[in-house]
Amino acid sequence: MNRQKLGMILFWIGIVSIVFWQGLTWAHAQILRTHTAEELRGTFYAVDGVVGFFRYQIAAGLGMSLPIIGVFLYTTKKRSYLWLLAPLGATMTGVGMMWQPAQQMPALFGMGGTVILLSYLGLLWMWTRNYTAYQGVAKTGKMIQLMGYSFLLSTGLLLCSYIGDPNLLALTTSGLPTVTSAESINISLALGMLLLFVGQYMVAKNSKKATAIS
Repeated sequence: MNRQKLGMILFWIGIVSIVFWQGLTWAHAQILRTHTAEELRGTFYAVDGVVGFFRYQIAAGLGMSLPIIGVFLYTTKKRSYLWLLAPLGATMTGVGMMWQPAQQMPALFGMGGTVILLSYLGLLWMWTRNYTAYQGVAKTGKMIQLMGYSFLLSTGLLLCSYIGDPNLLALTTSGLPTVTSAESINISLALGMLLLFVGQYMVAKNSKKATAIS
């Protein structure tokens, strides 16, 4: 079996895993809403039970890892081993779910925020140096992608407000809300990813058109 065929098989297995993951999440959520933790303790449906294990460890892990591994295998050369790096995102999710620091780590939030901000400014700077390489629809697509990155930066800032300082709400004296809502984080992240997709779609479509013309 060649790399491209294997990559496509892994990609679709990952897609099926994502669909299964979301369906299982919806069904499990209905049960969690209508039963107390005591009622579910020791059953398949407990948060740490069999259903929860399949949700977070099996379905989510496969759904996050296999599609990108498949894409890397499908698009890289025969002797390339870049696909080995593909599961890093899913690995980080697993580590993040298991790692529970004993106390707040402000320095870590500071370093992470600095990396996010500098990376975003670096993206903007690189765009000012390379924007002439794109024309027409491709240029518009790249600018839409930059807007997507700005929403991801916004998500990072909202997350810092939401979880970076648990004492912030208690310390406020103005009466104004200083801690963002989970809904705003969800909307910002969703818009960011959507804009990245739309921008990449426009760039890819323009590339195909240019190839067909040539």
